[in-house]
Amino acid sequence: MCGIYGQFNPHGADPALIERMAACLSHRGPDGYGTFHDGALAFGAGRLAIIDLAAGVQPLFNEDRSVAVVFNGEIYNYRALRAELQGTGHVFATGTDSEVIVHGYEAWGLDVLTRLRGMFAIGIWDCGRRRLFLARDRMGEKPLYVVRRGDDLLFASEIKALLEHPGVGRAVCDEALISYLSVGYVAPPLTLFDGIEKLAPGEWLRVDAEGVETRRYWQPDMDTLHPFAGSYDEAVRRTREMLAEAVEMRLMSDVPLGVFLSGGVDSTAVAALVSRAINQPVQSFTVGFDHAPGSKGDTKFNVDTRYAAVAAQALKAEHHLITIRQDESLAALFPHLIHAMDEPTVQPAIVQTAYVAALARLRGVPVLLSGDGSDEIFGGYAHYRADLMLERYLRVPGLLRSSVLTPLLERAPARLDSVRKLAQKSRAVEPVARYLHWMRIIDPAQLPDLLARDGLAGRAPAILERSLRPILSAPQTDHFADRIAYTSLRRWVAEDSNMRVDKMSMAMSIEARAPFEDHALVNFGLSLPLDYKLRGGGFKTILKDAVRDLVPAEILNRPKWGFIPPSSDWLRTVLRPLVDTHLARERIEAAGVFRPETVARLVDDHMSRRGYELWPLWAILSFQVWHALYIDGSLTLDHKLAPQDLADAIVQ
Repeated sequence: MCGIYGQFNPHGADPALIERMAACLSHRGPDGYGTFHDGALAFGAGRLAIIDLAAGVQPLFNEDRSVAVVFNGEIYNYRALRAELQGTGHVFATGTDSEVIVHGYEAWGLDVLTRLRGMFAIGIWDCGRRRLFLARDRMGEKPLYVVRRGDDLLFASEIKALLEHPGVGRAVCDEALISYLSVGYVAPPLTLFDGIEKLAPGEWLRVDAEGVETRRYWQPDMDTLHPFAGSYDEAVRRTREMLAEAVEMRLMSDVPLGVFLSGGVDSTAVAALVSRAINQPVQSFTVGFDHAPGSKGDTKFNVDTRYAAVAAQALKAEHHLITIRQDESLAALFPHLIHAMDEPTVQPAIVQTAYVAALARLRGVPVLLSGDGSDEIFGGYAHYRADLMLERYLRVPGLLRSSVLTPLLERAPARLDSVRKLAQKSRAVEPVARYLHWMRIIDPAQLPDLLARDGLAGRAPAILERSLRPILSAPQTDHFADRIAYTSLRRWVAEDSNMRVDKMSMAMSIEARAPFEDHALVNFGLSLPLDYKLRGGGFKTILKDAVRDLVPAEILNRPKWGFIPPSSDWLRTVLRPLVDTHLARERIEAAGVFRPETVARLVDDHMSRRGYELWPLWAILSFQVWHALYIDGSLTLDHKLAPQDLADAIVQ
């Protein structure tokens, strides 16, 4: 695990730039770094030592040094690939998983990517062809950013390293801004920085003197018109087998490892499988909030800590809990978290993720497995079932529905709120509009009132259509709920959830691994009929049945609860100084993105509790802090974020 970075320029790369990039990303590689310069190319990697601790730093080379590689991630099937390559005469110099990429490229060319089972961002330098290849893993667990400026092509695991090049500009990308405000993240190839792009999951890029080419080598396949042919019981058995295999593959490590434990079905099942595989108590890590015991806040926001304690007791885990102090330290921390993210997502959970990763690092456990990705694969959200209800309602003849039933249901009393919402959502029948009704952060129809630049909001429908429709159209299915899950897996999981986990964990020099994002398990899960997932009126039924012997009944039957902090109250209390500073009229006007009067109204409504404006305010605050850090430079940080900065939280 590490951070990678580099420069390609046919007229000669700059080794001094690579040294600056290395220093910028030292948190991703605290165990040393290496660089390589070969005329047109200079690149390097920092190392977080996980496999073969005695091995040197990257880049790694083949026998005659005609191929070099820098690599961020883990290749879980590297032992099998190594044996295959050795069988054909390849000689390995280290015991690392990274080296199979070098020899694999020699043997199979870019087809090596289809043989790798893992998470990765890769740079391969083909010295003979004077050609650089970059690639991002299938599910987007690892980020990889690129920027082209004249003859330069720069790449890095984090955007901040690209900004070490003096020619890389700092401006907001308008199209990315629409995506960020509408769905909470920016879809590839764009970033919030104008001109800086990111590879999509399952994509490679080639650059040489002739130019640049980008292609997709993999994408998940969903065809529920021709689903898994076995019985439900067979599907349950197969789910368990594939999950166990995915977990066991992710246990390769020469350092201690543990589990992010939220007390949900997913993380508890992972923890149980880890415990069985290592045949000893697993180390588990959970985060909570310092609400008074029995208070409303404790009852609402410390749900995970209570269920995690149940899971830890059942598993006899070595359990660690960090409780976040809700005081002025959060306001001091917040800009550091936004800086670590490179580009913000509308994700309050960055706070808990940073704290729990810091706890693991302070406890000497640099590798953590998580339950991320399960909900999109196995049907874990209420809106999937709600969309099935909408699907049935949309079968009512259109004239009757639109002229009679929908207006009637929209006037239903408050106690029938779900019915009213169903009627409202039935008005959005086009795929992108329907998806956004379930998944949006800010309604695109509200953007003209929010955005300062005339005409930008008017481009929103076309921008969102261009970004979302191809993915919504990809599944072969009769159910739009499948399309929601598939699109969320490829977009939200890759560019929001995975980026939160990667950036927050790597800021603490922690490697996070997600067994549910194993691409073989993903494709199997996507092949299952929706009624296997929502069977019996429940959610994730097939997964629950697959792990029923591993997970306490209390957790299997618990209500769905997201990884949610008390962020709405934070805006009114501990984060209020940031709101007052960065959402003040003069700051809003200086950035020139939002209308000051609209922002002031949102702030006033939320603070007075006349309205619940968490999501737009969190989006605007995160953006304004990011803008101050990265675009206009009005906010600077006095030190680099480290686990010790979070050590004043209450640790058990």
